[in-house]
Formats: sequence, structure tokens, C-alpha cells
Amino acid sequence: MTGFGRRDVCRVGAAGALAVAGLGTTGTGAVVGSAEQNTNGRVVFVYDDSWREDWTDTFPVHQDEGVPACSAAVVDHVDTSWGLLPEHLREMEDAGWEIMAHTTSHVAVGNLYLTAPAAAGDERLYLDGSFLAEYEGEEIVISDGDRTVENAVAGGDRDDTGIYLDLAEPIGESFDAETAYVRFTEDRIRDEVVSSKEALEELGVEVDGFVSPYGRSDGLVEDLVRDHYAAFANRGGNGVNALEGLDPHALGRSSIDGHAVTEAEIEAFFDDVAANDALGIAVGHSQFDETTPERIRFAIRAAKERDLEIVTLRTALADLGFRAGNGGGTDGTGEESNESNGTDGTGEESDESDDDSLPGFGIAGTLAGLGTAGYLLSNRRRDDERS
Repeated sequence: MTGFGRRDVCRVGAAGALAVAGLGTTGTGAVVGSAEQNTNGRVVFVYDDSWREDWTDTFPVHQDEGVPACSAAVVDHVDTSWGLLPEHLREMEDAGWEIMAHTTSHVAVGNLYLTAPAAAGDERLYLDGSFLAEYEGEEIVISDGDRTVENAVAGGDRDDTGIYLDLAEPIGESFDAETAYVRFTEDRIRDEVVSSKEALEELGVEVDGFVSPYGRSDGLVEDLVRDHYAAFANRGGNGVNALEGLDPHALGRSSIDGHAVTEAEIEAFFDDVAANDALGIAVGHSQFDETTPERIRFAIRAAKERDLEIVTLRTALADLGFRAGNGGGTDGTGEESNESNGTDGTGEESDESDDDSLPGFGIAGTLAGLGTAGYLLSNRRRDDERS
């Protein structure tokens, strides 16, 4: 299976998956033009993937508008000919931006769920995403939370049944659809999640928040983020994060990218944030042709018109009483919070999920995951040509 191009493979975060599946990304109660004044709402802008355009195109717009943002940096993208340089990260931080970790190499670190049962002896699994297929030879695990078997990637593609992953050897166990999942090994995920924070901090920036590639946030990754970060910026949800009972490790985002949403949808999203006095998180990708400086300026001014304060996530959480640092935090009232959302405390997924708007979260999530992977597969040739 041919690899996807760098520029377009990163297009499919949480909002992209929903847009491809036709599920939408904004709140349901917004009315365009119903801007609320004197709101207590806040907005955080996050730009994923640490491409050079964050520095050349997006950073100057935010500076001109006098508002900060967050850069979700991929370690392997930094200090390349096309990525941000370490000095860019430091200068952005000095200017009031927040630097977040977005893994070491931009791979899917969350669970990919089986969409069809697997029998003992099978060498092919059908999954709700294609994100592992290009990593031939990489070690993976297949698990249902009770049983776990090791294997390796031997390729993958899509057929009439769906998206499939070929295995290096027969699995030797049977697994049910939807409850069983595939992911990289614990060592690989730990390196992607934990070591990325350490590597970025070695460059001289402070890292408190994490962003998961492709919106995949189920499983071991969530426990690691809770242990090592103060916030999980795309755990799930539509981006309108209610302040009551806010969990910094269960935040959602909404796209401002030109290929994903219209300007009217951006306005509707900010209307929802303002009307609900919520914490809104907006995500963009500066490297996308459709996410121009003009689009970014429009989004910033739309937030300003609704009297929304534009801050970094670190600042927003500090104002709400959450402490920074590795994991933990308070529940917004000054009390320590030990609750974990979405896992059973052992690193495996619990039976309950608090959101179905991302791949891997129930039926809607499965549709979104399939739509995303279908988009990637159907556009693979075009993506390769553009990379």
C-alpha cells in the first residue's frame, strides 16, 4: 500500500472525520448572527502539525490581531526544511503562544476498532480506519480488554467489505467487532505520547497539553495523557466545552479549515460558545491551501465580534482553577480530581464512552472513521502527487 502524502494525510483530524462522514462539527443550538455580547466565553485557537506555514502565514495574523494561539507540534516535523524550526517555537512561546505535543511522528496512537468479527487463523482484520496500513513490519496488538495478542502489519487497503489491515501471521484468537481493537505496542505509544513532550521541552519550550493525531483518543493514550499532561485538547466533543464539570482531559475541538467548514459554520460555532459561556477550541491547519491567512483572520474577528476572549488553553484552564503540570489537576473548584473518563483505570477502554463524535465512539464514530479512511484511500493517488 502506497503511503499518503504528508500535506493531505494530516487533513483528517476530529473535525475532518466528521465533515467527511457528513456529521457536522458545530453545536446544534447556534443561529448565525445571534452573537452574544458580554459573554464569559473563551476561545482557544490550535494549529496542528507544526508546518512552516504556522510561522510564515498564521503567526503574523495572530500578532497583527493581538491574540495568542497554540501550536501542536510533531517532533519529527520540527527542524526540517518544511516544518517549524526550534527557534520558531521559542519565539512563538515568547510572544504568548502555547506549545503542545502532537506525538513524535504523527501516527494514530488511539484504538482502531474492528468492524467485522475476526476468527482464529485470520490474517486480515477489518477496521474503522486505515491509519496503520502503511507501517509494514511495525508491531501491533489486537485486544478486547481481556485478551491481547501480538502481531505485525503486513499492509492494507480497502475492498467491498471495508478497510482492512493485513497481518504478518494468523491471529490465533477470535475477536468480536466493535469491542476489539488494534493499536501499536505500549512502547511505541509511550514513545509517541510521553517522549514527544520530553523532546519538545528539550528545545526550550514548556508543554502542558496534548493533541492526538486524527482524533484517535481511545485506550492507552488517554491514560498516558492523564499521567503526563495537564490537558487533552481533542479527546472528544464538538468544541463547545461547558465549564460546569469541565474535565481538561476530555476536551473537544471544532475546525476552521476551509475544506471542512464554511464561514457561516464558524460563526455558528462561536455563537454557541458565546451563548453558553463555554470554552471553545478551534483547530486549523496552516498548511492546507484552503486555510489561508484571510480565513484565519476571519475566524479571529468572528470570535472578537462575539466578545469572546482569545487565550491559550493553559491560560484558560488556569483561570478556571486548574493547575498546570504533569497530569492530575483540580476539578475547577480547587479539589483534586481522580476521575478517569473513558478507561477502566488499567489502560484499557471501559464499556462506556462519553462522546460519539469521534472515530471509535459508537455508531456515529464508526461512520466517521470509515468516511475518513475512505476519503484517504480514494484520494491516495492525488495525495501522493501533491506531497
